[in-house]
Amino acid sequence: MQLRYNVRLYPTPGQQTALADLNTAYRNFFASVSGKRKGPKLAPPRFRSRKDNRQAIRFTRNARFQVTAGGKLRLPKIGDVTVRWSRRLPSEPSSVTVVKDAAPRRTPAAQGAAGPPPDGRRG
Repeated sequence: MQLRYNVRLYPTPGQQTALADLNTAYRNFFASVSGKRKGPKLAPPRFRSRKDNRQAIRFTRNARFQVTAGGKLRLPKIGDVTVRWSRRLPSEPSSVTVVKDAAPRRTPAAQGAAGPPPDGRRG
């Protein structure tokens, strides 16, 4: 008897970025070992520590995250996350990294293109 399932599993955007980061790390390591990469030799990529309780996920533009009009952060498969922004965002962020530490805190970090400061002065 053969069982057939009509379900396909696709990696989530978080898994896709993790695999892309791992691919880049190994590509740089092997290029360093073979001498194709300039600079000092790189160590192989390390696995995450089992003793470190921090978890991080990066959402890029392809993951379709969104900053709502109320200042909340809408993340795929998570929903709306209330954020206390430390300053106004100069432009639309290109990626958002959410770090969850041992306490149940989630800290978002937005990364975007650097534009001029809102007051017009240069830093």
